[in-house]
Amino acid sequence: RCIPRQLGCFSPPPMLAFASSPLSFSAPALARPAAALRGAASMGLAPPVEKSQALPFAERPAKLDGTLVGDVGFDPLGLSNILPIEWMREAELKHGRVCMLAVVGYIVVDKGLRAPGAEKLVAATSSFTAHDAAVQSGHMWALLLACGLFEIVGAGAIASTLNGGDRKPGEFALTGGFDRDAAKLERFKLAEIKHSRLAMMAFSGLVTQDALSHGATGFPYF
Repeated sequence: RCIPRQLGCFSPPPMLAFASSPLSFSAPALARPAAALRGAASMGLAPPVEKSQALPFAERPAKLDGTLVGDVGFDPLGLSNILPIEWMREAELKHGRVCMLAVVGYIVVDKGLRAPGAEKLVAATSSFTAHDAAVQSGHMWALLLACGLFEIVGAGAIASTLNGGDRKPGEFALTGGFDRDAAKLERFKLAEIKHSRLAMMAFSGLVTQDALSHGATGFPYF
């Protein structure tokens, strides 16, 4: 090989030619990391640790593998290693749905709305004092009976999920016809779990803020 040198031409020494030859084609070097990973996998070595989406500085919990809607790997207490993940998702959805209703109910009662037949009985009752008023009037027994019936009906469905059935946590076949479009149904499921988490935080803050003034502040509670 002849290399131009000013006006002449010279051939590099054999040692220099040998040293420069590996640099003339470097494409295989780019493939070495991937090949090394495949080699490590073939030798049974552990793959790189995957980080949690919610907590990037922490490892993703093993059972939070993204199969559940809204799963972002958030489990700082490691509860998924102690309790069945299906049971915890069932509890999350149940508490979230209750809190979504509770936030709306708490506000509309403080704005003057009353259940049919309860206008005169609890006319001056606020959301903060409604529990004690319902206990004194006896209406709390009707509420406990209704909640108990819902729990009994739901117990069988939850047992089916925990025993390996086809039912997914939180599902009671009440889709409103949205199950005809699988993509739309998935979007609604994601929206529900996000709103559930927000409602649980919102109701906790709402009640705490209202309790600080013993119900005297009223909506918007500050």
